[in-house]
Amino acid sequence: MGTLSGMVVNSKVPVYSYEWLCKKMQDRGRVAIILHHPEGSYIRGVINGIRPEDGSGNNWLVTINDNLVNTEVYVRTS
Repeated sequence: MGTLSGMVVNSKVPVYSYEWLCKKMQDRGRVAIILHHPEGSYIRGVINGIRPEDGSGNNWLVTINDNLVNTEVYVRTS
């Protein structure tokens, strides 16, 4: 089996932190969450809620409101 030494993995999927999600929910700033789709689509809006998805402390269901439309998205944090 080969070694992975010196290899660089370039991930296009952003990593969010729980602290950032909470800060953006508190300051009511608009965010753009990039979804893990082949098209690289994203959702924009204001974070209205964060709840645990599985209890691991890394997986969250985030409610984003854009023009009175709520959408819940899965976010994995670092």
